[in-house]
Amino acid sequence: MTSSSRTQTPLPDPDSLAIFDDASACSLDTLPGPQESPVSIVFNDTAYATVLATPDQLEALAVGFAFSEGVIDRYADVGAIEIETSRHGFRVRLRVADRIARRAGSQARATLSTSGCGACGVQEESQLLFGLTRLPGTALPEVDTLASGLESLRTESAPGMHLALGLSEAGTVATVGRDIGRHNALDKVIGASLIAGTLLALVMTSSRCSLELVQKSVRAKIPALATLSYPSRLAVEVARSCNLTLINCHRGKRLELLSRGDG
Repeated sequence: MTSSSRTQTPLPDPDSLAIFDDASACSLDTLPGPQESPVSIVFNDTAYATVLATPDQLEALAVGFAFSEGVIDRYADVGAIEIETSRHGFRVRLRVADRIARRAGSQARATLSTSGCGACGVQEESQLLFGLTRLPGTALPEVDTLASGLESLRTESAPGMHLALGLSEAGTVATVGRDIGRHNALDKVIGASLIAGTLLALVMTSSRCSLELVQKSVRAKIPALATLSYPSRLAVEVARSCNLTLINCHRGKRLELLSRGDG
């Protein structure tokens, strides 16, 4: 299909736009958009990474991030969590054994991780693929469970925020993560499930799917991941290699099974 034969989305009629809704003088506190702050993750006194994130659920964010990065292997590795304010944001300090702090120091990120890129700043390609393993075969999620999850994604949404839902084997929503970054939202779900000792059977996100979401799901041994829009080809390739069920929900219009983990 040539570019000229593709269906083009029509441009809006300039007259229909009328004039700007001028909010340039509005107080920041009155605007509906999400908050975004630098959040530094520290292991004892070892600075590991600074992420741009919505500054709530910070304990869950830090635990999920630390687990997804492979710095901790379980929630029990964390002795205490201390949240401090910094000049422009927050510092979350995880109190851990010295061996874990040394592990953190050996793989600390070189640059800031933005709200749009959870993998930014890793120093080696191998860090992107850390924790990938082949998951055991698990039954596919029920269509009714996916439909219920899609409805929850709709009702729980907030302006400018990504949403991640962690669902139990029974199909009920066990954990919720909201953040300006899709990867942060998933880290919050993973962290909350680790803190609560809850096993998740499915994660659903309101975003597209990149490699990092697949990596985080596999690392957390979550057997199925469903996203609202199309995954990258690399995400599909890795999901198939890891036996992760990957579903594209096409924004609730249809369900497309791109990788199946029931084999």
